[in-house]
Order: sequence, then C-alpha cells, then structure tokens
Amino acid sequence: MNTITSDANVPARAQDDCDGRAAWVYEMRPLPTAADREAAAALVQDRGLWLASRGLDAPALHAAAFRNLRTEAVGLFEEDNGGDEILIGCLLLHRQPTPQSWGVDNSASALMVSLAYTAPGGTDRAGWLLTMWLADYAARAGGDWVYAEVPGGCTGSDDGATRLRGHLRDLGWRVLGAGHDPDGHRVTRIRLAAAAAPGLTAMIHCAVPLHATAPRREPEEGPAR
Repeated sequence: MNTITSDANVPARAQDDCDGRAAWVYEMRPLPTAADREAAAALVQDRGLWLASRGLDAPALHAAAFRNLRTEAVGLFEEDNGGDEILIGCLLLHRQPTPQSWGVDNSASALMVSLAYTAPGGTDRAGWLLTMWLADYAARAGGDWVYAEVPGGCTGSDDGATRLRGHLRDLGWRVLGAGHDPDGHRVTRIRLAAAAAPGLTAMIHCAVPLHATAPRREPEEGPAR
C-alpha cells in the first residue's frame, strides 16, 4: 500500500521569509563536492554502527561508495534552530541500472536507488520524507516504480531484519525479497509506486535534476613549479 498522498500536511515553517524567498523546511539536493560526500560517508558510518548494535550488517564499503565522485549521490537536509543545515539522509541514484541484478523487467519505467541511509538517533521522519520525495520524483521523471536496496544481512537473530521490513512496509514499500549487491553483501530489495505529490514542494525543495548530469571529477594537479 502506498502511503504517499498529494495533500501532505505542510509545517508552518514552509512559508516565504521576510525577503520574499521561499523558506523550505527540508531540501533534497545533489552531493557534488568531496566535503558533501564526506558528510554523507560519516552519516552512513554512524548508521552502520547503529545497525550493527541491532544485528544488521552495514558494510564499511557503503560509506566508501558515497566518497566516490562518479556515483550520483543526493542528500536530504534539514535546517536546525540555529539556521544551520544538517544532513539527515542520503542515497545513490542509478539512472542506467542493470535490470537483471535488480529483478526488474522494464527498467525504463523505474527509478532505482541504493544505499539509502538516514541519520541515527532521530525519529522515523527522515525515512518517511525520503519515501515521499522518491515517489514524487519518480512520477515527475515519468516512472512507474521506485526500486531500492537497503542493508539486509543479519549478524545475529532475524529480529533486526524483521523490524526493518515491517518499518519499510509501514512507509509504503513492498518488500520483494533478499539478494546481494555487486560486492556480495546481503540486501533487502524493495519497491514503491510512483505517486505525484504537487503539495510536497512546500515542504521539500527539490534541487535534484530530473536528468542525469556529468559526474564530477577531482581536479588534476598541475605541473610542479
């Protein structure tokens, strides 16, 4: 069941500020710089420790994937009470996935993401926000579905994985089953129906382009002087 609606409640902060610019509560945007990627890697590492304490495996290589400037990483930011931006979620977008590895018949009508992480220590709101954004973004991009992979390996009992699957279902995802990522780590594969939500822009400002852009490369060092 898809829990995303087009009339989501918008907090009072999602209003124009005193100089007429829109003041969004949250922003979803690309992570183009090395500093952005390092912040995402730190979030993934923190969540990995949180998952490990609950019997779920989050490989260290996942943090390294966000440091790779050739991947298309995006992040969810929230403004704290002091006006500073805080990264509360991140994931990788796959514009040209390999359908066989995902079990998808028609990748042309699907948006695919992997390594979706939210900051530990908070509420479940970040996962809900990412879910709403993904469904709306996929619909605006002309897709029918969102396919995703989340950490799915258990280091102890299956209680942690069961709770994770239940949480994903509560958010509107359908759990398709377990598999392995390209590095051989176990993941849970999930699917979400695309659903346009016109009112969502009042709460989440989206700066992620609908079409892929060229990956950013590290600047090459010039000759020694």
